[in-house]
Amino acid sequence: MTRFRTAPKTEEVYCLLKKKITDGAYSQSGMLPVEPVLSEELGVSRKTLRSALARLAMENIVERVRGKGTFICANGTEKKILVILGNIEDITDPGRYILPGIQQEASAVGIRVETCTKFSLNCENGEDVTELIKQKNYCGILSFSANFSGNEPVIGILKNTRLPVLLVHALERDQEMTGFAVMGTDYHKLIRDGLQYLAYQGHRRVSYLAYRQHRISAEDYFELVRQTGLDDDPVLRGEISSSNDEDVIYAEISDFFDKLKKRPTAIFCFSDFFAVCLYRYLKEKKIRIPEDMAVLSIGGLIGCDFLSPSLSAMDFDCPEIGRQAVRTLLEMKMKNITTLPFTVTPHHLAERKSTQVRR
Repeated sequence: MTRFRTAPKTEEVYCLLKKKITDGAYSQSGMLPVEPVLSEELGVSRKTLRSALARLAMENIVERVRGKGTFICANGTEKKILVILGNIEDITDPGRYILPGIQQEASAVGIRVETCTKFSLNCENGEDVTELIKQKNYCGILSFSANFSGNEPVIGILKNTRLPVLLVHALERDQEMTGFAVMGTDYHKLIRDGLQYLAYQGHRRVSYLAYRQHRISAEDYFELVRQTGLDDDPVLRGEISSSNDEDVIYAEISDFFDKLKKRPTAIFCFSDFFAVCLYRYLKEKKIRIPEDMAVLSIGGLIGCDFLSPSLSAMDFDCPEIGRQAVRTLLEMKMKNITTLPFTVTPHHLAERKSTQVRR
């Protein structure tokens, strides 16, 4: 059997790191500090550190993942994160589209994903739930809850676990309400980007179908409209009272159009689901998309390529949000911190056939 030979300094660093890992120095995060930090901590060169890490990797004590970091191998203690879901059976729930990215990233770094629902946490005694979560030795918690008032019992349950908690798709004000770290969309920028795109396409009279509990106020919306040089007629903004009741959404879209004296040339929708209901209304009224009216939505969640015509969207990029959530949670665990500045998640324009160039 060939013996792994190392220089004396590398041997010393290898033994020190192995002891630290065995003693649980990095067990909370499951991840060693990044090389610059670790080499400074140990007082050695990065070349010496890498040699020691290579030996640890060969012995399956650590796993080095390119571009991600160095992770402690399970050795019988499986590393896990808890994901608290909303109603993923609801087609409008972003959690169902973000979860695969979480699972993909967690698998890549050797971490198991366990899930539960908000409902299950609220059904049990808070102290019992906290103790159960502690016993499972999670690295941290990802939650899809949002729109907190600050009085929800689940806040206390999660805080008492003393684990890092990250709200994956929430609002900046949720950080103030809960004290948890928050990731979310910059809706001002997203809506501005969407309006600028429609203006560039040659539209001026653009309607917006907003959800009543939308992320920005009517005043802020019309300020963005004016900044992009679009018509700021107040009647062009309609409010929908439901996010997922198809009959309610359709009826309120119909009422909205009945009140318009002059038809818009483009409609910007709060969600893909609003756009689907709008498609139904426009087709029944024999209004062509995009020849008579362009349609742009927010989300890009529901298989926009399969609508007829395919639906243009300001896309949340859900897989990347999921991957980013796992990386952020592990970083919090490694640094032993419970909060971070609000993290803006990505979005991009996915242009399809429901919008057209009018220049």
